[in-house]
Amino acid sequence: MNYKKTIPPFLALFAIIQFGFSQEKYQTFVAQKGDGIVSVLWREGLQVDKYYQEFLKLNRGSIIDGSYLERGKTYKIPNSESSFRNMGRIINLSNQEDRPIFDTTKTAIKKRDSLLNNTVYYLLIDNFNADNFQQVEKNSKSNYQLATAMAVNLLAHGARVFLFENDKGEGVKLGDYVAAINQRYLKYQEDYQRLLVVDVGNGSLSASSIISVAHDQKSKEGKHFANSITKTFKSKKFRLNAKQHEAEFLSNKTNLYLINNVLPALSFITVENQDKKIPSVTATEANKSKFANVITTGIQIDYSTIAMEDKK
Repeated sequence: MNYKKTIPPFLALFAIIQFGFSQEKYQTFVAQKGDGIVSVLWREGLQVDKYYQEFLKLNRGSIIDGSYLERGKTYKIPNSESSFRNMGRIINLSNQEDRPIFDTTKTAIKKRDSLLNNTVYYLLIDNFNADNFQQVEKNSKSNYQLATAMAVNLLAHGARVFLFENDKGEGVKLGDYVAAINQRYLKYQEDYQRLLVVDVGNGSLSASSIISVAHDQKSKEGKHFANSITKTFKSKKFRLNAKQHEAEFLSNKTNLYLINNVLPALSFITVENQDKKIPSVTATEANKSKFANVITTGIQIDYSTIAMEDKK
């Protein structure tokens, strides 16, 4: 598939140097009641037939009767690029290092299929000052909850997902996000990659919320991505803003900066909340879940239709 922009060879080499050389380290977990080798491998997103023997080798001497795990004992997890811990990463923009989004012993992710294998998604759900591109601490908890809900859905279908965080008081700017995204874009340049920028307004979602979906007008891939998401919102009866014009969209300096500087094709989703009454926590959580599900469906449609078009 023709996913990628033309990348200068020296930039690709830089990405390999940046990410390609690291010592092999194993993630570990403490066995709890009910843990078994098979259930642990499933929980980590690993193929049982492929990693069962490796698990036995890594933990030789710590397994009872050939297959039982001892409660309270620490075990190593086989390394795999396809594990949930490696496929879902959160980038710390203060030091440009990344870590797993989820502790799989606390967050249940069920592998559903491989529909989104070979795809990479960057979920940018932070807010910025349009004058200096400084990150603004606004609705941080709500934004993170929405981002992780989307990440769980995408990981379940085989996608690689990146989220973002920073140390408070570090003065992180939009350019730091762009640098992190572009570095990883170069590493995974053979894959299908998209950036989704979401602005949830006051942090709440309700039945009266109005959704705007936009994209870089010069990007065919961005247009396809935005159209797929728009159609999905329509099919799920969300209220869409039919009046947003390109000039209005481009007047947003943050949007324009991203369009001019990031490498992946991108789309923007903006939520405008009409209801002044703040919905209950339960209602908000339900709406976030529905919102995340709709976006994931739109992403699946976008990728699957492009895959089918490339096969013609």
